[in-house]
Amino acid sequence: MSNPNKERQYAHMAHQLQLLQSNLVKTTEQLDIMSKQCNKNLVGQLGKVHATWFIGSNRYFEEEMLGKQKK
Repeated sequence: MSNPNKERQYAHMAHQLQLLQSNLVKTTEQLDIMSKQCNKNLVGQLGKVHATWFIGSNRYFEEEMLGKQKK
């Protein structure tokens, strides 16, 4: 004996699970894109910070260690 209500509920649940799976795939794709963009921007920012430290330490070395006059 089959119960039509149960079959309808199972069919609805199967449809909902398919939608969930589709949404999870889309979310995963978006997270991958976001991760790549964050990594790209992070590397650029770290490069700028490194350059700033290098320039600052070079100026300090020139002024303090080589005896240059401060302006």
